[in-house]
Amino acid sequence: MRVSDSMIFNNAALYSDNAQSSVDDATRVASTGIRVQHPGDDPAAAAGIVAHSSALAQAQNLSKVTASANDELSAADGALSQVSDALARARELAVQMSNSTYSAADRAGAAAEVATLSQQVSAALNLKVGTRYVFGGSKDQSAPFDASGNYLGDGTVRQIEIAPGLRQDVSVRTDQVIKGAGGGVDVFAAIGALQSALTANDPDAVRASMDGLTQATGQVAAGRAALGGDMDALTAAKNAADTAAQTETSAVSKLQDADVIDAATKLALAQHALEAALTATSQGFKLSLLDPTGA
Repeated sequence: MRVSDSMIFNNAALYSDNAQSSVDDATRVASTGIRVQHPGDDPAAAAGIVAHSSALAQAQNLSKVTASANDELSAADGALSQVSDALARARELAVQMSNSTYSAADRAGAAAEVATLSQQVSAALNLKVGTRYVFGGSKDQSAPFDASGNYLGDGTVRQIEIAPGLRQDVSVRTDQVIKGAGGGVDVFAAIGALQSALTANDPDAVRASMDGLTQATGQVAAGRAALGGDMDALTAAKNAADTAAQTETSAVSKLQDADVIDAATKLALAQHALEAALTATSQGFKLSLLDPTGA
């Protein structure tokens, strides 16, 4: 059967085009380092990339959320530390001013200092992180304490999901830790009792106020201990999320990225195949010209 020049040309063009396409693909992979850019490049790998990318996004979100919550709890712990310091100073003044050697003027001066301590406590507890007042419970868009120490928040404890189906407390029960709900003492009332006793120049009442201050100090310490446990849980959750993110990143890379040596080898083979196709095409046309009858 006679092979026409047209058939030779068409076959040569097809082989060359296929070889050139292989070179283009191999060049792209070698230059970008990405083996799978489109589902058609490797359908099975593409499906795995989608699944691992989704898991990666979830892990990264958990890491971000837990880090943010931990920062907020750390700020809350700092505020409670200021409250503890104020209570310690108040009790120190109570011990000192319960001594009968001090005068009414001394106790009046101490009362003024205690009033300042109460204001410092209020300011610390009206802490705002971002858009949220952290000690207000669910009422976190306005200051939780007024100038008189009245609590305007509620007993809600905010929670976040730190793993699928696992939730963690990320706020304190301010009504318990500060106001003594459930059988404790009111921190502001304890400080106020000392201030009133000092203003009245009553050493016995000053001495009696110590019990309330001691109980308030323990109450705040317990609140800080609970916060510490919450922060430890959040740190562990963030570490787990970061580890999961690294694992998913590696999985995506393994499926998506090209092996450098393999990519270079495939590019060399594709270029060799293209050169062979072009050579074969050239030889075919030479034979056709030498034997125009096709015999």
